[in-house]
Amino acid sequence: MIRHVLLGCLMIHCTIADPKGGEGTVPLPPLPKRTWLTLHGDEPFVVANGGFSGLYPQQSDIAFSQSIIYGKGGTVLLCDLHMSRNRQGFCLSQLNLQNTTNAADAFPNRRKTYIVNGKELQGWFALDFTSDEMLGKLIVTQSIFSRTDLFDFSSPYPTDLFLEDNKNALVWINAEYATFYNQHKLSLVDHIKKLLEIKKDISYISSPEIGFLKSMGPIVHGLKTKLMFKFPTDINAVEPTTNEPYASILKKLSMIKTFAAGIVVPREYIWPVNKARYLEPSTNLVADAHKQGVEVFAYGFANDNFLPHNYSYDPQREYLQFIDNSHFAVDGVVTDFPTSASTAIACLAGSKNASRKVPSKEMNLCAMKKLTLIISANGANGDYPGSTDLAYQKAVDDGADIIDCSVQMTKDRVAFCLPSVDLIPTTTASGSFMSRAAKVASIQSSMGIFSFDFTWDEILSLKPQMFSEFNGDLARDPARKNVGKFVTLSDFLEFAKAKAVPGVLINIEVIFFSTLHYICIFLDFRAITNCNLVVFKNAAYLAANKGLDIVGAVTTALSNATLDKQSTKKVLIMSAESSVLDKFKDIPTYQKVLHIKKQVEFVTNQTALEIKKHADAVFLHKHSLYTQFRGEGFTLNFTNLIERMHWANVSVYAGTVLNEFQDIYMDYSSDPYTLIHNLIYYGADGIITQYPSTVNAYTRNLCTGNLESYRIPDINPGDVITSALDPKEVAEYKPPPPVHLETKDFVTPPLPPVAAITKDNDDKGSASNNTNTNASPSSSPPPAQAQAPSSATAATINVVAFFIATMLGLVTLL
Repeated sequence: MIRHVLLGCLMIHCTIADPKGGEGTVPLPPLPKRTWLTLHGDEPFVVANGGFSGLYPQQSDIAFSQSIIYGKGGTVLLCDLHMSRNRQGFCLSQLNLQNTTNAADAFPNRRKTYIVNGKELQGWFALDFTSDEMLGKLIVTQSIFSRTDLFDFSSPYPTDLFLEDNKNALVWINAEYATFYNQHKLSLVDHIKKLLEIKKDISYISSPEIGFLKSMGPIVHGLKTKLMFKFPTDINAVEPTTNEPYASILKKLSMIKTFAAGIVVPREYIWPVNKARYLEPSTNLVADAHKQGVEVFAYGFANDNFLPHNYSYDPQREYLQFIDNSHFAVDGVVTDFPTSASTAIACLAGSKNASRKVPSKEMNLCAMKKLTLIISANGANGDYPGSTDLAYQKAVDDGADIIDCSVQMTKDRVAFCLPSVDLIPTTTASGSFMSRAAKVASIQSSMGIFSFDFTWDEILSLKPQMFSEFNGDLARDPARKNVGKFVTLSDFLEFAKAKAVPGVLINIEVIFFSTLHYICIFLDFRAITNCNLVVFKNAAYLAANKGLDIVGAVTTALSNATLDKQSTKKVLIMSAESSVLDKFKDIPTYQKVLHIKKQVEFVTNQTALEIKKHADAVFLHKHSLYTQFRGEGFTLNFTNLIERMHWANVSVYAGTVLNEFQDIYMDYSSDPYTLIHNLIYYGADGIITQYPSTVNAYTRNLCTGNLESYRIPDINPGDVITSALDPKEVAEYKPPPPVHLETKDFVTPPLPPVAAITKDNDDKGSASNNTNTNASPSSSPPPAQAQAPSSATAATINVVAFFIATMLGLVTLL
């Protein structure tokens, strides 16, 4: 099936973005040949570390075959050589089989202890098994536990079969433990001699042992094979032949040149990373090696690494740092995700000033179509605290077409931009205003500290706070945690006009997921289940209970900015409430966007037409575009939402797209670029993202529309699992009934009139801020006030608030 996907990739052409949406055909010229800053001026190589090991078990037959399918032409397949007791070579990722095979379960009594490079190592080892035992009882397993085990079914891959299966591919044999195997009368040199009889053009042979490489020199003399000296992650480790630290040997590049064509080093040897996970200045290693005629390959690349904060969790930016930095380029990258490295090298390098393009399903032509919109989510919220001046400036700098403001109200009627009406997740309010914590059931199900209980001056006394759906090692840049300034709606609109941004999106809602839903989605996003969704109406509550007219405030601000009297700048009004959108129906230049917060899988024609009565576009959760397979983090089938929305002439904006790998289904290789490519390929008219730079970089890639270049894979839902698993296993899975989008999910009663709240009542202080109401927003009696917390309960509230804040760290905020 994936081979069919590849065929589809080869048949798909592109469109050059036409901002006016015109029709026509414009063939793209082939890309000019580029001179790189590698040693020989050639394009850097992509080396698949044990195959496509980011998705499939490392060194398995399926991992290698998928590398050929998904990687760019010339992708090199790297096999780590290990030996069985009867001298059969196998591709295995580690000397100790404990975490890479089922050896501990299949042979519980074969546990051994060996001295390896002077250190004691306990576990299961290939040299203690015959090849028949390995092929008969062992299976290769995914060694990184955060990755899927769905494809753990292949036997260890014999090296001779590996070469026979990949006769037309570039291959690399890494011989890591020659001295250890010699001590046990197993010769890696002799085995590689036999492998060279099967395939004389083995491209690379590497080892961290100088003695081994010197022994291989005469054997590969006259062949195209290059010998590569591999350095370990611990630069202070001792090389076994010379008993000299690798740190000392690294300074002797001219000596290395006498026995090796190049070096293979951890990427930190080139771009060091400090303990706080920020890049240090680059070393001179690549430049110095190239001066000596020594090639440099960097290893350790993976999309699911905890990347330095400099990259904003964008895996492609890390590759580009090594191959497109204007000073040097490594000669190759060794990666667990060859498709991502291929995209970086073939499509993104040198594309900064390229024109924007979008993929198209048309064959044999490039049909011009409307540009896929890049819509920010609270500005560049992945890089700065959301809805701050810095987040908006970054979004503009990063090429957003539409910048957004989620409108909140203060009690003195100032409309301003903030991701949440609850100040806890995105400001420092929980530090100094815990006494104002309240539970307002008409807004959210948990306690919060709400903007409508604060004056604008009190808001300004706070600091913004970086919000992330993920914590721990995936926390966002701590150096920017509390930077930036809050922005009023009026200032936001003036900023957009001054920066000539093509459009603005005004979000009039605050709709939260219940804590249960947070956990269901983000504690293990790749096992999303159908959890309850709690939807609360903010505009109605503010009107009826706080005397705040958020719709009126937005209308006035847009009018004062004269955006209601022009048609050149796009104005998008978004809400999950039809009653809010209907308030703007008399201004035809405004595009009304219905936010479908509920994750749904099916919509009827009738419901789609009902949406069209209220909205011109919908914002859909990206996971609503496809169903998933067994909660395993893989897609299964398309839903009908894009098709039905387009049928009803409703545009579709998909989001929220994040860079963090844990938010991306595994079909898309934990790569935001692959996800973005396929969302657009599926038909999304816009991408809503907290990282506009990533979407912008994708739209400028050099591969879309050039038939001679590498093709970013078009992955239809279900392609990955149906190509790898037994068809019966896939067919036997019966997904739950699809969740339907219904009119009751978005059609809301008319907004209530704005209540007349007297100034005396408005100034009663924090007592009124601790309102606990379950009354309907349209009910006429004022809600009953909850008692202010006593000193005896203050500590409890603080503990509860801390727990809430922690849970809110798992929420997706627009």
